Amino acid sequence: MNDRRYFGLDALRGSMMMLGIVLHAALLYLAAPPPAMPMITDRNNAIVFDVIFAFIHSFRMPTFFVVAGFFTALLVEKRGVAGTYKDRARRVLAPLAVGLVTILPLTGLFLLDFMLAAHFGTHDLIPDPEALKTLDRMMRAKGAPQGELPLGHLWFLYYLCYFYLLIPVCRWLVRQSLRFEERLRRWLDSPLLLAAFALYTAATMWPFHGGQVHEGFIFIKPHLPSLAYYGSFFVLGYFFHHYRDFLQALARKVAVWASLGSILFPLSIYASHLDNSADGTSVALHLGAVLANGMCTWSLIYLFLGCAQRYFDRESPWIQYVSQSSYWVYLVHMPLVLFAGWWLVQFDLPAALKFLLVCAFTSVAAFVTFHYWVQKTWISDFLHGRRFDLNWPWLASR
Repeated sequence: MNDRRYFGLDALRGSMMMLGIVLHAALLYLAAPPPAMPMITDRNNAIVFDVIFAFIHSFRMPTFFVVAGFFTALLVEKRGVAGTYKDRARRVLAPLAVGLVTILPLTGLFLLDFMLAAHFGTHDLIPDPEALKTLDRMMRAKGAPQGELPLGHLWFLYYLCYFYLLIPVCRWLVRQSLRFEERLRRWLDSPLLLAAFALYTAATMWPFHGGQVHEGFIFIKPHLPSLAYYGSFFVLGYFFHHYRDFLQALARKVAVWASLGSILFPLSIYASHLDNSADGTSVALHLGAVLANGMCTWSLIYLFLGCAQRYFDRESPWIQYVSQSSYWVYLVHMPLVLFAGWWLVQFDLPAALKFLLVCAFTSVAAFVTFHYWVQKTWISDFLHGRRFDLNWPWLASR
């Protein structure tokens, strides 16, 4: 039984969820939304937010699913398969069901409000039916999916439920790997493994425009390419739990992964731009895009896993607070982001100022509600299976 507490990975999981605030705030101020993401943005926009969005999107959810797979393996080790399924039904499936009838409708309302305000200049909380019809026609012309039920930012809980069905497969793969354990441990310590992971990920990116996963996954109808793409990270994270020395190997080479990421990220953006400009007419450009994005994603996953182990694998009030609050913060952040973005549309302010105001408002609202309304109440029991009595981390660390 592995009783070790992985503070660094706890912090990483929480940080990836909280980065949703930055990612979705940046989405409102994109200067040139990706072709696969027809989106109306604020008239005050800037290309820097396209870069911020692309950078965070390249690693955030892949890293989250790697860590989710790791902690799922840890949970199976402690509670068994049946106990894990019961726990995940309470902590993931039940919050998803509640979120679909509470958080998601608010998210949808504020998204419509934002788009109508950004395009028509209206500022009504309850959208005008005629304006909605016009917006629908416009979004159809932009190529937005029709007849699909969106899950919004709750899609990751939905996908986790599918990935938990892979637990028996993951356990079988780990058992089979034991025949080659020593050889695998040597491979896991080799930088060449990054290339192998990147090639597999590149293959799963093939169905996506520009080699970037911007489409299909936010709807209730399962999107098989997205399931294959994100599911592979979950399976590998589960696998890494048995080969935990791999994390220390990553921690020793943080500078290498940072250097690789700094080269591969701009290269991947350029490759995706060329592929999108060709509009699917060049196999060579698409191959270059998926390879560049696959390499970039894995170099950044290596970087953040290594940093988590090297710099944050210790007990800290800050890490504990981030870890315990992140679930609530992620669940409620999207309607808050969209509400703030909608309210700011009416003002002609620099995009950077609007972005900072959206992030600040959302962060304060999410953390204050967690601190005073969630952590000591039944909501914490519902989300975490326990209640907390955490002090603000800057006070607890004194």
